This record gives sequence, C-alpha cells and structure tokens, in this order.
Amino acid sequence: MIIQVFSSFMIPSVKYFILGVLASEGFAYDPEKDFDLDDISVNYLEDGGIFYVASTNGRIVGTCAVIKRSEDKCEVKRLYVHKDFRRMGIGSKLLEKALEFADERYDTATLKTDTSLVPAIALYLKAGFSVIKEEKGILYLKKELS
Repeated sequence: MIIQVFSSFMIPSVKYFILGVLASEGFAYDPEKDFDLDDISVNYLEDGGIFYVASTNGRIVGTCAVIKRSEDKCEVKRLYVHKDFRRMGIGSKLLEKALEFADERYDTATLKTDTSLVPAIALYLKAGFSVIKEEKGILYLKKELS
C-alpha cells in the first residue's frame, strides 16, 4: 500500500471513490456537504490542509484529509476505506498520517461522524479523540495535539 498526497490528476478517481464508499454506507451525495470534492486542491491543499490517498496496485483504497479551521484548529475529514480493504490497518495508517500533519501545525483536531459508523468511532477513540457531543445522529469529537 502507498499513501501519497492528492494531486490534480486524481480528481475524478478520488471523487468517484469517496462517493462510492458513501453510497455503500447508505449516504447519498449532498451538494452542501460534499462541495469540497469538486476542488480538493483549493479546499484542502492551498489553505493549510492536506489530503492523503491510499492505493494498492494502482487502485484507490482509502482517503483521509485535514482542513484548516483556524490558526490553531483543524478538522480531520474524509477518512474512508473501501469495504473490501477494511480491518487491514489502512484507516489507522491514514489517520496516523493525518494526525502527524496536524500535530506539526495545530493545537486541536476535531472531527464529526455519523453515530451509525461504530468501527470508525472506535478508531477515533483509540487514536485519542474524545466525544464532545452528539446531536441529531452526528458525533462530534476532539483531540488536543502536542
């Protein structure tokens, strides 16, 4: 498996991958929430963030991103692993890479996830995130960085 930083030639394949994972979990494309996928470079890379893509044998198998929210706060977003590649440590490695990036630049990392995604929640808790609140089926988590 290779983890690399997103580059513009990946735009259609990364968006297709993410929308496929969302669909497999029962979530539809939402233009209000998913607009960032239309220009990943601008929405992540050009404003203090990062977007990682994991692949194996040329196939995208996972993603994870960090987006700047303020000078000292970021949000971990877009952690997805294809269902055929789960439970192999890919999500953990992507999250670890994202948190290493965040730790060098920010004091706090936040994230939000659907309460139905129990394995993802377990991964976040294991990585040191704490639950801040739960609201309308969304769990909000936070981690203090060093």
